[in-house]
Amino acid sequence: MKIAHRMPGSASMSIPLDLSPSPAQPPVLAGLGTPPEAVVLKLDHAAALVVFDMLARMMDRHDADGVRDLLEHPGEIAALWSLMSAFEQALDEPKDADYRELIRAARERVVANLGAGF
Repeated sequence: MKIAHRMPGSASMSIPLDLSPSPAQPPVLAGLGTPPEAVVLKLDHAAALVVFDMLARMMDRHDADGVRDLLEHPGEIAALWSLMSAFEQALDEPKDADYRELIRAARERVVANLGAGF
């Protein structure tokens, strides 16, 4: 899987993420190269930040207890952890002192650009 990396003047982000298991290293760390079967996702930067924050809240609370009832297979939780890690590697905002304000602003941009959806 490859998530787009934000280039100067661009709204998309891209980092490679190999979700195939490797006995030598965890899937996210093994993903520094782009596998031939990679999937490319292009997201608006604000949307990527909002999705990361949502995943982080769901997954970090009591070791993902917030989502376990929604999942059908253990592979789904591993894939969510990998996705969250890929976002964390691609985004600088989670390390920013003003993270909460950046999330608030990103949520507003997402609603302004894409609508609330409900």
